[in-house]
Amino acid sequence: MHIHLLLLRRMMLPMILPADLFGSPVIRPADIEATALGAASAAGLAIAVWKEDGVFFFGEKHKKATIFRPTLNEELRKKKAESWSGAVQRTFNLADLSLFK
Repeated sequence: MHIHLLLLRRMMLPMILPADLFGSPVIRPADIEATALGAASAAGLAIAVWKEDGVFFFGEKHKKATIFRPTLNEELRKKKAESWSGAVQRTFNLADLSLFK
């Protein structure tokens, strides 16, 4: 398999798993760097590098979000959700918190 296909799968997995586990769509915005873009825009506005109309005009940048829909049937989804919940429960009390007192 080509490396770019492996990378694409790696980027999609964090979206597909919750959609299947919770049985509801997961929406990823087209601009997945929104946090960094927002911070850079705020900094640029604060020191007058950019003007508001330039920062808030989306034009071609505004694209449709990607929606990841659940692919599991309800019976399999419930089984996997129970397994996930059991795994989380087993992690409780694993750490010896007395070491931090």
